[in-house]
Amino acid sequence: MQTDPLARLRAAIDGGLEDVPFARVCGRVREVAPTHVRVAGLSAHLRLGDRVRIQDEEHVTIGEVVRIDSAGATVKPFDERVPVGMGATATRIGALTLTPDVSWKGRVINALGAPLDDLAPLARGDIRMPLDTEPPSAMRRGRVEKPLKTGVRVIDLFTPLCMGQRVGIFAGSGVGKSTTLAMLARCQGFDTVVVALVGERGREVREFLEGPLAPNRHRSVVVVATSDESPMMRRLAPQAALAVAEYFRDRGESVLLIVDSVTR
Repeated sequence: MQTDPLARLRAAIDGGLEDVPFARVCGRVREVAPTHVRVAGLSAHLRLGDRVRIQDEEHVTIGEVVRIDSAGATVKPFDERVPVGMGATATRIGALTLTPDVSWKGRVINALGAPLDDLAPLARGDIRMPLDTEPPSAMRRGRVEKPLKTGVRVIDLFTPLCMGQRVGIFAGSGVGKSTTLAMLARCQGFDTVVVALVGERGREVREFLEGPLAPNRHRSVVVVATSDESPMMRRLAPQAALAVAEYFRDRGESVLLIVDSVTR
């Protein structure tokens, strides 16, 4: 561990300014409920949608600001349960971002970008990708022109697709939606596949990864928010997957984004 303050400052700048131990405005937790906490002392410094780090001596959790009034702010943690207590310190960390890297291919992460596959720690890329972004205006959107051969004969014949197109698959349970998505993931027209598994049971996630998706895991990034995670994490997972997909798109790669499912 580095003890020299200048050395620590230099290392912090090299690793990202958010880790520099300058003075920060902090608040305190004044109320804890099963689904949210109330924070006092930060109202003037917060905006709706800001992320807040709440920390006590034993636990750290991150939440999103959903209400601000003169008495304080309401923060909904991303964790299913609220692990902190009264008096915990709350610090604004601003908009949530991910720092994807090419080495993320073949990895499984959660909606906050933490690894779930018990492999090596994730490498941090050089570009921060925000999870909350404005959609492009109508005149900045590219036209859908280039045809795409998926390799799924029934789709190529009856529902031809193009690069840049969005399509929804709606059907009852057990009829093969996930299998169809896995078949699309095997399409050779894409350099990278980003998959968001939202609201699936944990057993189903593993079956999908080790079964239909297994041949393409090496070029896939999988973002998982299972059914036993909080609604906040399930809402965040598609945004995280989109941020990862945009990172690879900005690198000039052709990317397939799959979300299963948007209704959960």
